Amino acid sequence: MAEGTVLHTMSGATLAISAILLATYNAAGYGATAMVYTTVGEIENFGNHGVTANVSTFTAVANATVQKFKGAKNYGTMNVVIGNLPSDAGQDIIEAAAESTARYSVKITYPTRAGESTAEIHYRDVLVSK
Repeated sequence: MAEGTVLHTMSGATLAISAILLATYNAAGYGATAMVYTTVGEIENFGNHGVTANVSTFTAVANATVQKFKGAKNYGTMNVVIGNLPSDAGQDIIEAAAESTARYSVKITYPTRAGESTAEIHYRDVLVSK
């Protein structure tokens, strides 16, 4: 899918979580028909998400110049703000995941942009910590 060239809102985006473990950690595994994703209701804010790279430095004694190098990638923490809805099945899975040490899979579906016929979907392997 081509990168978007116009700003768009997150209004209409959804987050879904699966309690099923992946067979393979690739597009085929995330999109497998055995994967069942349950939409999480009442999300107010998806928070910031994406990669951050550490910056490593080295200073040679000879010239005392700090050199910088892009280091390890960290895909970070996504702090989602959710309105408590006890009857929501997606929130029930998140509550169970917070008590578990297992990894879960999530699917973020972004709203369809102008001129596109399908929505952009991102799959993530997550640890739910709270």
